[in-house]
Amino acid sequence: MSTTQIAVRMEAHLLERLDWLVVRCSFENRAEAIRAAIEKLAKQEREREIDEQIIEAYTRMPQTDEELEWSRHNDWSNLPDDDWSDWL
Repeated sequence: MSTTQIAVRMEAHLLERLDWLVVRCSFENRAEAIRAAIEKLAKQEREREIDEQIIEAYTRMPQTDEELEWSRHNDWSNLPDDDWSDWL
């Protein structure tokens, strides 16, 4: 995988927080911590984007009273708590 070097300027207090994260989270260096932070932020934003799309779809086509009633009378407790992160 090819990489590109970038320069990042930050205030002293942010650099102190970055160094704290490197130690606290056992990152090898600052660059690894920054990469991890960007990955986490990108994943959160992707999940938020999907949530917004779902909300928008339900707004365009809301559930009917019949569907809501069916949903209330079903037992959802036996559904597995799957990890869907691979789909995001």
